[in-house]
Amino acid sequence: MLRTNNRIYQVVFLLFMYLFINGLFVIKYGERLKIISEFIILFGYCFLVLGILYLFKKYLKKIQEYRSFNILYWILIFVVFCFFIILNFLIDGNSLNTDRWSAMQVTIEYILKGVYPYNQLDHLGQTSSNLPSLSYLGLPFYMLGNIGLLQPFVFLGFSFWIFKSNRLQSKKLLIILLLIMSPAYLWEVAAKSDLMSNLLLLIIFIDYWKEKYNENSFQKLEILAFIVAFFSLTRGIVIIPLTLMLFYDFLKLKIRLKFKFVIIFIISLFVLLLPILLVLPEFEVLSEHNPFNHQTKYAPKFLIILSLLSPFFLSKYSKSSTNVYKITFYVLSFLLIPAFILNVYEEGFYNNIYENLFDISYLGMIIPFIIMSK
Repeated sequence: MLRTNNRIYQVVFLLFMYLFINGLFVIKYGERLKIISEFIILFGYCFLVLGILYLFKKYLKKIQEYRSFNILYWILIFVVFCFFIILNFLIDGNSLNTDRWSAMQVTIEYILKGVYPYNQLDHLGQTSSNLPSLSYLGLPFYMLGNIGLLQPFVFLGFSFWIFKSNRLQSKKLLIILLLIMSPAYLWEVAAKSDLMSNLLLLIIFIDYWKEKYNENSFQKLEILAFIVAFFSLTRGIVIIPLTLMLFYDFLKLKIRLKFKFVIIFIISLFVLLLPILLVLPEFEVLSEHNPFNHQTKYAPKFLIILSLLSPFFLSKYSKSSTNVYKITFYVLSFLLIPAFILNVYEEGFYNNIYENLFDISYLGMIIPFIIMSK
């Protein structure tokens, strides 16, 4: 009984956070529709989500047993994928008041030119915070001439993995529905932002690795070390789920294997960083213009430190991929929500939401871990 109640409380809290984060996006961008209050739109959005979830639960058994599920699933994915592609071409990146796409483009462009990229300006006159592996992810789409295509194709890849994974039909559909019903995610696609795509790719890796090597995470040690190094050089935040996933098993390795993993990890980092290391500027430029300054500016330093340290102690509770996602959700919430509340307290709700004093897109990082925790 107690376990059932705890599960209900967890689901309610996850749903509350899903609606809270997405609700901020509805309020922020719904305000631009002058013909109707953004709070009426928010009410309508919450009613829609809760209504769909109610119907989903009501017809859960039918969804699970539906024989044409595969066909309908891929029709849905194809329609959404095509919509994302069209949206990408309709929206001019230079008209956007966000620079994630151009930051990636500038980073790739100057790496290819053999120039240090982190003191170069994007279309908003800002410098990039992209770590090298993000540039490698964006490179194929840069070569195609449209870096924003990363988002639709990551969605397609994520949908394919969810379809192939060992999940019930109902769970597969729920994950996709929660993703495409999320204004935070839709904003990412419209803004050509790589943030959530980065996390969806990480989830594919964690899901695959836990499914295939759950009994021995370090079975393919060399490959694992390289992949961990690669993801570590996308965004600093990915260290949290990676630590939860691997640290407890790492402690159980023999010393020889620990040493081997660390050496391969360091060598992989060096190889991935090589294009940057070859063009490092003088120390004054490096200290002022580097990606870490940008990635840590919205949260208090002590919260960042606690969030990076806590996964080492929580890793033993992360045997399944679901637990990795759930604990990551709590850690990220502990990091980002207090930072947001503190900003609102100091500068006001209006200034943080409508005047962009707090970038609410960072709260969107929590969404993928919510939908994978249900």
